[in-house]
Amino acid sequence: MGIIGSIRKHSWVAVLLVGIAIIAFILGDLTKNKGGMPDMGSVNGETMTRQRFDELVERAETNYKMNQQVAQIPAEMQSRIRESVWAEFVEETLFEEQAAKLGLQVTSDEMGDMYTGKFIHPLLRQYFTNPQTGVYDTLGVRRTLENLNAMDTNQRMQWVDLEKAVKKDRMQQKYASLVLSGFYMPKTLAEKVAAYTKEVSNIRVVAMPFQSVSDDEVTLGDADYKKYYDEHKNEFRVYEELRSIEYIVYPVNPTAADLAEIEAGVKKTWEEFQTVEDEEIPYFVNGESHRSYDSSYVKSSSFRAPMDAQIEAASAGTMIEPAIVGNEWMMAKVMATAMRPDSLRASVIYVFNNKVGGNITTRSEEQAKHLADSVLAMLNANRISFEDAVEQFSDDPQKGETHGDMNWQLDGGYGVLNEQIVNTPVGGHFIYERPDGIGYFIVKVTDKTPATKKFRVALITREIEPSKATNDAVYTTAHKFASQNRTMKSFEASAQQENLQVRTERVAKMSETLPGVSNAREIVRWAFNKETQKGAVTDQVYECDGAYVIATLQDIYQKGYATLEQVRPMIEQDVRREKKAELQLARAEEAAKVAKDINSFASKVNMPVDTLDSVAYGSNYFGKFGMEPKVQSVVAATKSGMTNPVKGASAVYMIQVDSKAPAEGMEAEMMRMQLEQGYRNKVRQITDVLRLKADIEDTRNEHF
Repeated sequence: MGIIGSIRKHSWVAVLLVGIAIIAFILGDLTKNKGGMPDMGSVNGETMTRQRFDELVERAETNYKMNQQVAQIPAEMQSRIRESVWAEFVEETLFEEQAAKLGLQVTSDEMGDMYTGKFIHPLLRQYFTNPQTGVYDTLGVRRTLENLNAMDTNQRMQWVDLEKAVKKDRMQQKYASLVLSGFYMPKTLAEKVAAYTKEVSNIRVVAMPFQSVSDDEVTLGDADYKKYYDEHKNEFRVYEELRSIEYIVYPVNPTAADLAEIEAGVKKTWEEFQTVEDEEIPYFVNGESHRSYDSSYVKSSSFRAPMDAQIEAASAGTMIEPAIVGNEWMMAKVMATAMRPDSLRASVIYVFNNKVGGNITTRSEEQAKHLADSVLAMLNANRISFEDAVEQFSDDPQKGETHGDMNWQLDGGYGVLNEQIVNTPVGGHFIYERPDGIGYFIVKVTDKTPATKKFRVALITREIEPSKATNDAVYTTAHKFASQNRTMKSFEASAQQENLQVRTERVAKMSETLPGVSNAREIVRWAFNKETQKGAVTDQVYECDGAYVIATLQDIYQKGYATLEQVRPMIEQDVRREKKAELQLARAEEAAKVAKDINSFASKVNMPVDTLDSVAYGSNYFGKFGMEPKVQSVVAATKSGMTNPVKGASAVYMIQVDSKAPAEGMEAEMMRMQLEQGYRNKVRQITDVLRLKADIEDTRNEHF
């Protein structure tokens, strides 16, 4: 049981279970839609129903809450969890399909070997190694396996998920090994490349930069674009369906009139604040402030400047005048000061009565109170240790793992127990009677950090925000623009005429944001709606985080490859550079036909001759010309004399190799391993390749 407790203490579960929880379900019948709701999508015919998806998300969210010890999950994390569940479904389905075709399996003997054998899986080794000794706890793992049926549901499911993660990783390792076996570097080729590294070249070079060709000398036609597109098509892969959106953001900021009105209200509140009696302060703050009254004691450093310094220098009763801090007006009154610890640690014994439910105890209220008083008396008289009292008397079902320890908490983190823990000396005990009537807590204060000065502050804040009138005026402006410009052409022309900034962004189906717009989910859903056509403008004005946004659908990118027309504006400069390269290469080839040496060639093309010494194969730079790996390879392969004109990355080069000199270089076997590893690294692209070839239908945007 201690091992399972150690699992729960690691935050890796919060991430891991988001993904691996799905494995428990995808091997079943995913094609049934018992809830009658539209499906979330499918991968090569394997369907993810809405009901199943919700189950997986709920499971992942439960694990997240348990391991992060939070009651609520932030909206951003909820989105990440849903995305992780879907991504895991896609990946798992693709790999399971490949494994089935190839007959790959992970046997029970293999699993046993990864638990307690010679080849312990890294996940298990990471979380089941004794931190004091560094020794893997084989006996503990065996004990866990033997006692699975005795564990509670959460513990058992954590182990099951870990087991499935280990099995999945092993299966993917096998598949990757098969792919890797297809990469091979011949020894002869490695020897040849290694030989290049064992000498350097002293050369003279004439460079004919592409940029020296003026734009007027180049005419681009459709054939030029088509040629470049065909030669670089793999650069235009689209791994999932995308939409290109043009959008205009109308920020809603307070006007000068708004600011004046806010300041007047702040001054009025300040005048009243100074007259309020202390016992009425919490009610006044709750009525006037954007933040509720907080009675906690905090350090002055928890406030922003300049209020932090003002509070640090204050005593109880000090009033702090209104000031703008960030995007708020702030004013405060120091209600009290105290020396308090930053962190506390305590242990607890649960003594419940029969009102607790769950068949935990049949003890009456009188019996529970008598037991709690008796245990406290024994503790105070040192007739029993707290640890033994936990073992004998506590009704906590987790006492075997925690031994009553509630761990370190920040000041305030113990809730209703906090003040008594603060005011009780280390080693002291007290009883807390639960207000819900189900029993008592016997608490021992086990440790505290040194006390520091803290403050209880009544803080009033007033956000600096636009008025309703200002908000309505901005909305009206945005709505008018959208209603008057119903096509992309009109949208762009009017934006230019009104000097409005039009932003462009490509988004995927489940994108949540746009640059400058953190909550753009509804705009993305509009863009992917089947009814939304290319060139359409949003029918409504979207409110997104203090701004209004309108958009037009610029383009639709289907999975596979972007079309030539879609990439044409992006590749224009590249096509122009290629055209200039062709002109320079043709000129170089003509000059080379009649040139006797490098100097006569330079004279023919009217370019200078540069000298480069010790040019090494594989170095990052080709002298002052920058990165030119193709040119450096030609230099390495040329023993002496002039080369043919070489088209590089930024120029066409004519090279005269004058001499060679020995260099340390690399041995053939090391070169073979290095080159082979470069190809082996491509195994990381397996999932992308499988995804690209798969028939994936993703309809999550119809739900979220």
